[in-house]
Amino acid sequence: MLKVSDLWPALCYLLQWHYQHLIFDESGPFIIRQHAVALLALIGPGLQRDAVCSRGDASSFGEKLFACCSKWFTAAERNGANEFSQKILLAGCLWMVGRARVAVGMEAYRTFRAKYLAPFVRSSRFREIIQTISSSSLLLTHFEDRSQYGIESLPTLGAVQVRRNQTVPTLIVTSSYSVFLLHALLHLTGQKKEELEELDIRMREDIFGSASPHRSYLEAVCRRTHNAEQQQSLIGNWFVQTIEQRYLLDVLEFGLVDSPAMESEKSAIRSCRLQLAFFLTFSLSEAFYPALVKLFDDIIFKLDYYGCRAAELAVTGADMQRWKFSYKLLTHRAIQNEVNLAPARAGLTAAEWKTPLLRRTWSYSPLYLLVEKLEKGPAHRLEQLTETAIIGSGLRFSELLERAGGMAIASPTERLMYLMAAFLGPDSKFLEPDLSALIERRLAELRTFAGKEAAQRTVFEFETAKMENRKSYYGLYQLALDTFQSSSYGHGGFGCLLMVPLAQRYDVRWRNMVWSEYVAVLRFITCGERELFGALEEYLEPAETDIVLLRSLACEGQHPTGEGAATSVLRQIALCGRCFAPPLNRFVPQSTPLHPYYMVQRKARAFELTEA
Repeated sequence: MLKVSDLWPALCYLLQWHYQHLIFDESGPFIIRQHAVALLALIGPGLQRDAVCSRGDASSFGEKLFACCSKWFTAAERNGANEFSQKILLAGCLWMVGRARVAVGMEAYRTFRAKYLAPFVRSSRFREIIQTISSSSLLLTHFEDRSQYGIESLPTLGAVQVRRNQTVPTLIVTSSYSVFLLHALLHLTGQKKEELEELDIRMREDIFGSASPHRSYLEAVCRRTHNAEQQQSLIGNWFVQTIEQRYLLDVLEFGLVDSPAMESEKSAIRSCRLQLAFFLTFSLSEAFYPALVKLFDDIIFKLDYYGCRAAELAVTGADMQRWKFSYKLLTHRAIQNEVNLAPARAGLTAAEWKTPLLRRTWSYSPLYLLVEKLEKGPAHRLEQLTETAIIGSGLRFSELLERAGGMAIASPTERLMYLMAAFLGPDSKFLEPDLSALIERRLAELRTFAGKEAAQRTVFEFETAKMENRKSYYGLYQLALDTFQSSSYGHGGFGCLLMVPLAQRYDVRWRNMVWSEYVAVLRFITCGERELFGALEEYLEPAETDIVLLRSLACEGQHPTGEGAATSVLRQIALCGRCFAPPLNRFVPQSTPLHPYYMVQRKARAFELTEA
């Protein structure tokens, strides 16, 4: 059987040719540098594979390899590496060095590291290379949707893109892109700390420490988790996944965030690792399914990463294990190609890489199972999960992530929709004291957030929001209204959610829907003014002008829906009367029996007499 070592005479000749003729500076032909990279990629794995059986030959061949690497790193330290093929060549050298040090011997590696690699890492030329890591990042650069320019994508796996404020497509990877080089350095210095030598530790700190631009890059990636409405235009790009997302996976794998200079800031380190891991969970395609499961096991569902927040929310290790089982089940359910379930796959192919496996809102996703169950009927099963487990995991774990990591998982409208879904289960488990308290707590958080943001912008976008990118708010609102009539049991939290789109600032279609098709629902709503999203004035002003709605209100004034003397009914009739009476003043005097406000007063008086 032919071995790579059998080809060593030919490979040695090619290597010697590159040593003599390759010009590392930008003035030299880049195609020659690219050929040298391909040669190193061929030699490295073969050298490692044949190391045991051919140690002597490998050692002499390795000396030539180290001579080439030493020459090119000296040139990079002297003149820099601004062209893309230069960075790729340096990265190729480091990958080869990492594989060859076992076959060649540690002494040759230590010499190369001390005399050539370490001075390069400490040089100003290296700083110039990594200074652009954030500005050239594929994850942090904003790319436009090319379809709006009428430019269809070429068959290039997304290699050609349109950047913000540009109309001419360019290559996605620019000449200043440095992740290839950093990835090779990471693997070279990425062993466990106790296995690193002193010089490796110092180099690692110089490259990736708190004073390095790399730290700013990681912080910028973490900030992508702080805004749920931020566009992630290139999450499904093949280059982004195979280059930069794989690099971030290795950053977490090798514990790169835990640099020695940051040991005193353990809380910040945990938060950074958690944010990076969460970012990757909604960025990776199903081709990275094994890596996603590893993130679940090593970081996302490790109680240690949540610090005091877990204790504040009474979350235990047993809770985390139950939630991990639930989310792994749902993740497995989302797989479209079973080939991706294998821990390791042979070959260079990737299946189903164009879209992320999980959505950004995946921690809330169990609640969508309740919507599916309601739509598909009793025959539809809940994937081995009980209604109690679905509500608990969907709301409690999301709350833990948001508080511990400071992350924005879902937009306010999405959070509102998921809370609404918690009331749609077949067994009305939201009535259980623990779950009811949980829902009320999450409602209070959203109500507080909406109150702060309302003065600056419209908080809820009912027209465009979609749950799981499938269910519109209109469809979910109809399901909620139907469910509320049949099995709400007068739950105040459920009622306040139905009242949200009835504020005057939102489209009149929602008020028309309720007053024309679901007016009976109003009899069972028990929420008070303090439970409303926004002040009562937001439901009163500006005055209603829609003639269809005014006619419905006038009709309801003549034919009220109240059925007897129930405190909840009177409270809600009074609330709705106060909300919708002012517009009718222009058409019907408030003192007449036709006016809803008059009806409220009359029914309230009748109730008082009955009670007496």
